Amino acid sequence: MTKLEAIKRINEYLGEPALNDKNTHYSNVVVYGTDEGWWLKIPFLTFKQELHFVFNNEKTKTYQYLKINANQILSPGLKFRSSDGCADAFISAANPKRLIDLLAGGSKYNFTRHVVHEYRH
Repeated sequence: MTKLEAIKRINEYLGEPALNDKNTHYSNVVVYGTDEGWWLKIPFLTFKQELHFVFNNEKTKTYQYLKINANQILSPGLKFRSSDGCADAFISAANPKRLIDLLAGGSKYNFTRHVVHEYRH
């Protein structure tokens, strides 16, 4: 599954072109230490806009669609580890830590509240 394929499928499910290449962050599952999950690097200024995320997992043949509304996270610099003016996050794919940012220096932000839907490939 590529970013563009996921965007196309999700927009079809939604019935509107809400996601595009510029407002959507895409990540495949990778191994990080003893965990598996998704890496994100999101410029702090983009939290003022509506953000869309696609977390792909080739192993389970699923992808998750998450949405953060504009200004829903008002102080991302206090919630995430900062790296070059960006929120740097590693979101766990493992239960029971699922969808929690595990990087040191962050607030262990839980992305569960932003899940819109999980799809199968």
